[in-house]
Amino acid sequence: QSMIKVIILSLLVFLPLGAAETFIVLKVNNEIITNTDIKNETRYLVALNNELKDTDEKIITNLAKESIIKEKIKKNEISKYFKFNNSVEYIDNIIKNYYIKLGIDNLENFELYLKDYNLKLDVVKNKIEIEILWNKLIGSKYQNQMNIDKENLKNKIEQYVKENELINEYKLSEIIFQIKNENETIHKKEIILKDIIDKGFKNAANIHSISDSSKFGGDLGWISSNQFSEKILAVIKNLSINETSEPIKIANGFMILKINDIREKKIESDKEKLLQELIQAETNKKYAQFSIIYYNKIKLNSVISE
Repeated sequence: QSMIKVIILSLLVFLPLGAAETFIVLKVNNEIITNTDIKNETRYLVALNNELKDTDEKIITNLAKESIIKEKIKKNEISKYFKFNNSVEYIDNIIKNYYIKLGIDNLENFELYLKDYNLKLDVVKNKIEIEILWNKLIGSKYQNQMNIDKENLKNKIEQYVKENELINEYKLSEIIFQIKNENETIHKKEIILKDIIDKGFKNAANIHSISDSSKFGGDLGWISSNQFSEKILAVIKNLSINETSEPIKIANGFMILKINDIREKKIESDKEKLLQELIQAETNKKYAQFSIIYYNKIKLNSVISE
């Protein structure tokens, strides 16, 4: 017992003055989350969306907390089916997409960028692995509902190529949100639209969007007009650059879109390539939809205590 006291006193002597105390903030399925975890997650979120630097500390702390909860719940569910080994294929491609979105030209500069936020590449790799394995899990759970009507897409391409020489591409951002009941609809919409005006679209996406794109402020990149449903395209065509849509009803809630830029390009003559792009776009939509459904389901069965 005296030896334990000596060890504790030694540790206290060498503890830096003003060192922050680490304490438990909450538990997710008996897995603890500390204030240090939340600070680390805050740095990660700010690294992916610099505009969060100017966000109220209480808001960003809550964002970090919700982000960790989501990650822990997903990881817990994934571990029932897969092993984590950090060697999952596609990680390098996704990392590349990350740093391109941030305007960084190579991996070495991305690592230097992360260093500025006291983050290591392995942290990002671990987070990406969770998302890859999560999508793999969603694919296996909903494989019977992942079917794509290829013939319909082929007909769509034939018609589009026949009628057009040029195609519009839109650089978009999104906010996807859900409501608990119809009475909440108007209030929720008003809050989000107000935050878009007051805090900017990127920060509003971080705060309110349930889509995976939220970590990059809702950024979707460039999307061709032939990849949209008629309903979405009808809305987009009436928007100007930097304009935001009214909330649009979609299968798993509501979507708000912002046009960041518009460009025209010649229609791809390779119809097979066009078909593969449309198949990928439709598949991504289904994954996003089923991901939200499944996450909501397992979250209900998770124990979250503060």
